[in-house]
Amino acid sequence: MFILQAAAAAFIASLAYAMVFELRGKTLFLTSLGGAISWVGYKLILLIPDVHYLLPFLIGTILSSIYAEVMARLLKKPATVFLIVAMLPLVPGQGIYETMVAFVTGNNSLGARIGGQTLAITATLAIGMLMTSTIFRLVMKLNRHVSQWEHSKKIR
Repeated sequence: MFILQAAAAAFIASLAYAMVFELRGKTLFLTSLGGAISWVGYKLILLIPDVHYLLPFLIGTILSSIYAEVMARLLKKPATVFLIVAMLPLVPGQGIYETMVAFVTGNNSLGARIGGQTLAITATLAIGMLMTSTIFRLVMKLNRHVSQWEHSKKIR
């Protein structure tokens, strides 16, 4: 039940964010679904005991990146349309806020610690997107070459 509530909350937040980008129709719904998928992946990994704090972010990012790439191919739209909205639930807004508050109140050591963790999360998100996009594009390119090779083999 908790996972369904988390998915619904992520879907609604992503839906509102997608409306800011003036997305319409099924694109609005499908981009928001990507946000729910990324958050559910994040929450499921958190259920694993003693998991490193960056792993849920990485898994959530990989799921949302795969979703974005697949939806982009199916709907003939740029993957970034789906990816930007799907990544919203994973953005470390609380860490950014707490870092700022710590520095403003003069607690520089706490600000540096939280800021470092937030930076690590942000880097994990970027690495997850880059890794997934690169692998997806390589697989698509390989698939194209195999199809061309099979086609040329039939012609002979």
